[in-house]
Amino acid sequence: MDISLNWKLKSDPDEVYEDAIKTEYQDDICQNAGALSYNSSVVEKGPGHQVTVQRVMPSGDVPDLLKKLVGDKVDVTQVITWGERQADGSRTGTVEVTMKGQPITMKGTTSIAPDGTGSRVGVKADLKAKLPLIGGKIEKMAAPEILNAIKAEEDTSHQWDDRKHP
Repeated sequence: MDISLNWKLKSDPDEVYEDAIKTEYQDDICQNAGALSYNSSVVEKGPGHQVTVQRVMPSGDVPDLLKKLVGDKVDVTQVITWGERQADGSRTGTVEVTMKGQPITMKGTTSIAPDGTGSRVGVKADLKAKLPLIGGKIEKMAAPEILNAIKAEEDTSHQWDDRKHP
């Protein structure tokens, strides 16, 4: 199932990237998403950085069928590997999300690009439930919670952006 979300910020791409590679920023996303516990790390990787966030999330308002599969809590690991800065300041990263002990994964890309005097941030990914016959149904049930997590990132980026550009 395709997952896609884009938003605009007042900060330029370099400022957005500098926020994205701070553990404090990642921790704020986890708090805004309602994580029960979380841990984030950032390491240099080639011309970019690798951001790893492990968080335990409540399974949320998912239908009973999905709650039976995942339980009351979900242990989620997200790894974003950012690539090289381009001449215009843009960057692209790969995104991989796994749920411990669950047959649900998400893989895709995230991007930061110049947009007028600010930036455009985007996430485009494919959510997969590797279950014969009911995988598509599980993906549709899980999608709202995945979108809520991405919306928490969007909200956090606006909060950090507003501090720099009131």
